[in-house]
Amino acid sequence: MDYSFVSFLCIISLVKTEESKRLLLNDPDVIGSRLSNIEKSMQEMTKVTTQLQAEFGQEKAQMQTTISQLQTALSQVIKDQGSVYVRWGRKQCSALNTELVYTGFVTGQEYSHGTYYGGPANYLCLPNNPELSNRTGPGRSLLYGTEYQYGDVFKKGAENEDVPCALCRSQNTSTTVMIPGRQTCYSGWKMEYHGILGSNAYEYKASSYICVDSDPEYVQGGERSNDENLIYPTTAKCGSLPCPPYGNNLLINCVVCSK
Repeated sequence: MDYSFVSFLCIISLVKTEESKRLLLNDPDVIGSRLSNIEKSMQEMTKVTTQLQAEFGQEKAQMQTTISQLQTALSQVIKDQGSVYVRWGRKQCSALNTELVYTGFVTGQEYSHGTYYGGPANYLCLPNNPELSNRTGPGRSLLYGTEYQYGDVFKKGAENEDVPCALCRSQNTSTTVMIPGRQTCYSGWKMEYHGILGSNAYEYKASSYICVDSDPEYVQGGERSNDENLIYPTTAKCGSLPCPPYGNNLLINCVVCSK
């Protein structure tokens, strides 16, 4: 076989193939077809992009609606949240975001009754607009009005005056606590009011300790000394109670705080 002739034929075939390629690349129909395919692809991409934008817009709107609903629900929870406390010695509430539930009179059992020392040991804030019962009782458990004893220690002119009270609700809080020995709240807590710690005297019936407001008020017409239920100012006694930080016979401050 004449290999030279075969080689010549191969060269001719390669030249024709290259010419065909050049012909296809320069063929307007081929170029038009390719441009048409590119245009279709771009249209498809535009369509998909539009669909994605529409879906994203719907999801965004739904997300905004959900956020708005959650914010409304949270606002309602915050509005409904609150804690209550008694402001002893005052008729009104004065702290920030605090509402008055009712005003009334401080009451408790008789401070001394012969040799009998039983009965409840706490003070109550009795409302000034009671819904009275039409039944009488045996008279074995009694509620008396309360007076300031050594009242000038609480406030000048308070001696033997009857003691008012107010039930208060601190909004946006969940806890209220009376802290003895302080006149300011710890960090992060809101002060409702501050005052002086009060209780019954040690030689009489037991009582709870309460925080008597630093600027106490009086029940109108209650200046007569009845000596029924009493509140004495409370002082520290050094010994097992370390002094310092406390001081012998010094009044004990108190503060009511909410959070």
